[in-house]
Amino acid sequence: MAENSVNRSDKKKGMSSFIICELILILDAPVFVLAVMLILQTPATALIKGLVGLSVLSAGLAFALYRSVRSKNLLYDNLVNMNRFMISYTVCALLAALSALIPEFIMPLAALGFICAVFTNAFNGILCSLIFCSMPLFITEKSFEYYLFGFSTCLCVILLILIGRDIREKAVSSLVIFSMVYITLYTAVIVLKRTDIVPSVIINPAVGLFFDVLIISLTIYGVRKNIILANEEKYDRIVDPEHPLLCELKEKDKREYKRSIHTAYICDRLSDRLGFDRALMKGAGFYHRIGVLSNNNMGISDATVHMVKRENFPWPMIKILEQYGNDEAEEIPPEASLLCIADTVINEILIRMEKGEEDIDYEKLIDRVINSLIGSRNGRLQKSGLKIQHLYRIRKYLKEEKLYYDFLR
Repeated sequence: MAENSVNRSDKKKGMSSFIICELILILDAPVFVLAVMLILQTPATALIKGLVGLSVLSAGLAFALYRSVRSKNLLYDNLVNMNRFMISYTVCALLAALSALIPEFIMPLAALGFICAVFTNAFNGILCSLIFCSMPLFITEKSFEYYLFGFSTCLCVILLILIGRDIREKAVSSLVIFSMVYITLYTAVIVLKRTDIVPSVIINPAVGLFFDVLIISLTIYGVRKNIILANEEKYDRIVDPEHPLLCELKEKDKREYKRSIHTAYICDRLSDRLGFDRALMKGAGFYHRIGVLSNNNMGISDATVHMVKRENFPWPMIKILEQYGNDEAEEIPPEASLLCIADTVINEILIRMEKGEEDIDYEKLIDRVINSLIGSRNGRLQKSGLKIQHLYRIRKYLKEEKLYYDFLR
């Protein structure tokens, strides 16, 4: 009962903090724009139009962030470090508002949108970019071509670096492509506006491009060093068989320990075949039933999640373990589905061996397990996010491990 009270208290605190974050998100851009408009003595009609427009955009961003948090669809460990995004968004929104006071094209709007995307996800970053590019447009009614240019560069860098790839992959080539797109779009703007070629026409965008590339490069470096590499070091400690929790499991329940280490092996091998994160899945295999060590009255799944949170495990692993233990989810993601299949196969084999069966038909057993999990009406993975080709490759690989299953004896 005390444990449940603590959990409810933590949830209330978390919800209160999140509501405050949402309010700040809605108010930041309109407040900054209002301040700059008052300084510039903007007419009342333009002021009202700007505040209403930014309030609508900010409310849309707040709702998108709420959906991302609810679905746990944020990059890296941003879900448990929301302060990164809130601080970054506030600073970037202030800079975007101040961009109305400086010449066009100098403010690195693409970098501002990219920073917000890194600390949430690509979709939220695009919405932030939309707000940042709209702010100078509302304040001083800068040209619509400038707005389109700014938003297009933001969209370009987010798509090049964050969509469908690791931030560490091809960052240099992505920045080169971004620079070429930047120059091409700027040339198109100059042609459309029929601008006379004066020094500022060359210098201003050159300064903006320099700061864009510099800030984006520093952001990528910082994320690599302080988030990605730090998490990788944490994974190295977690997947060590000599981790204190695994040693305690081995002492307390050898059967559960055996089930866990073999599930971890299968998860690791399947992840290698399917292109999933091997360290993440191996760790999930090791700790997916670590809740058996808990002395409270919680179920194994709830106790597992509670323990890994207490041990400050990486958030992606906590997320998988939460999804693995949630039978009522609308859709079970591929990683949690893979863990479920690996664990169920290993457990079925161990049960057969404990009953003394000598000649186990592993192929039939594997087919029966996968069909019962996914194909039957009451299958646990009826809403699995695994693709058909993934299931085919999982079946194929599991049937190739016959010699390994004999090792379980």
